[in-house]
Amino acid sequence: GSCCPPDAWGPLDFKDYTPKGTLHTEGDIDIYKVGEDGEKAIIWNYDIFGLNAGRTKLLADLFASKGYLVLIPDYFRNGEGRNPMQDKDTMDFIQTRTMWQKLSVDWETKIRPFAERHGAKRFGAIGTCWGTFMVLKLCSLEGDGFKAGVSWHPSHTAIVKNLQGGDLKELHEAVKCPQLFMPAQGDAPEDMANGLAKEVMGDKLRVVECMDMKHGWTTRGDISDANTKRD
Repeated sequence: GSCCPPDAWGPLDFKDYTPKGTLHTEGDIDIYKVGEDGEKAIIWNYDIFGLNAGRTKLLADLFASKGYLVLIPDYFRNGEGRNPMQDKDTMDFIQTRTMWQKLSVDWETKIRPFAERHGAKRFGAIGTCWGTFMVLKLCSLEGDGFKAGVSWHPSHTAIVKNLQGGDLKELHEAVKCPQLFMPAQGDAPEDMANGLAKEVMGDKLRVVECMDMKHGWTTRGDISDANTKRD
């Protein structure tokens, strides 16, 4: 009953990095911004641990160094997040924070205007864990400029199917642009190379299975583990 499989990486104590970006407040939402203003923007959609956890900002900084404007909206507000391995209210937290009618307002009235003021015209979406729900939803918007979406160790299946009782097929059918899924060992069968997502999206979706990895490896994996460091 969570967004993460039982053997997922837990929280990463990662204090020896100074993020390169800055925090901006737009209405009632904070947005971490890194990289030069420009037309090509990446909307980074974090995991259940929230804005300040693990390697989230480091990875956003890395993409910014390749010439992108990268924004991490703090959808949960106030730097909040949950540790599904410990926090007993994780399911309630996910339920109340994963309402598209609220999240779409965040995008339309706060995040997108902020991005456009900084020159953004074309968008890509990246998500880890909880954030892959946002990737698919943003990439389903009509005429909002999303060109591609990337989902690392996705949790949208667990959220939509198990927590919301929603229709996964519908979620995938709505997607308008090319997608890349990189599921880890223990992630949902629907998100694997021969799963439902591929069946529905066909050539629009590329799946790279990372079976040496555990859920959470990109943002929370231990780099002293040889496989995690490699991937």
